Amino acid sequence: MFDELRTIFLFEADHVLISSGPKKAEAFIGFPPGEKGEYVHEATSKVDLSLFANITASFERAYEFAFNRSRLNTFGEEEVQDLQAFMEGTPRIGGISSAGEMHRFMTPDGYCRMVADAALARWKLEWAGDDSAKFTTRELALLANMSEGAVRMAISDKSEGRLKTIPGSKPVAVRFDEAKRWLSGRRGFIPWPERAADDRFLTRAIRDAETPKVLARLVHQVAGFESADKLARKLGWKPADVQPWFDGTFVFDADRAGEIAKALQLDVPMFVGKALEVTLRATEGGRS
Repeated sequence: MFDELRTIFLFEADHVLISSGPKKAEAFIGFPPGEKGEYVHEATSKVDLSLFANITASFERAYEFAFNRSRLNTFGEEEVQDLQAFMEGTPRIGGISSAGEMHRFMTPDGYCRMVADAALARWKLEWAGDDSAKFTTRELALLANMSEGAVRMAISDKSEGRLKTIPGSKPVAVRFDEAKRWLSGRRGFIPWPERAADDRFLTRAIRDAETPKVLARLVHQVAGFESADKLARKLGWKPADVQPWFDGTFVFDADRAGEIAKALQLDVPMFVGKALEVTLRATEGGRS
């Protein structure tokens, strides 16, 4: 995906070169055009994505949001439309002297296009708050991690569990409730984990934590980045007793660790054991 994103910027640099000249193009992409006087054939490795940090970070968060659904996802709702607008604004043709260059990113099979569309589909399914939303076969295929052909086969199936479409819809569309029902039975679909303990990506992150600060950062994230006051009210604690579990300065207490885990719906034995482990590492190994 990131290599393709670099390619998009090379094509965009050629557009800047055509419209504003080499100085503006170099200011945009970070280096002058090559021997052919255009950017489209330059190595993608020359593109520094830190120059385009905002959209690069949005694509990274969108990928995790769409395909690795977890409470660790930080993709923002406003970014859904940003990615759609970005992809609609990408060049449809590239090059200068060799005008007519095409690339995969211009097609529905482009990696960036798929991530943007999958994020939109996931947003419609979970965040839009609109049960009148409709889903295309492409969106269902992206969410279920299967081909559109496989989705069409599910539609043409004659069994009771077939995927039912909206009669007469063109292009073919599926209602919100039906999309949720059908996706729930697809092996490739990753649903929103209802309990933190069921979130395999979060579980892995907790198991991999090696310092109190890393574990505390995860606790704060699972708590929805709420203030210590809110979690304290849920626990019946003082806010001052919760704050160390948010900033990594907590002193290990098995009962307290267990209460935190229960309040956040985490696996209690795993969390208590990890809290002890990172505390010992910090005490004996100097890791904080």
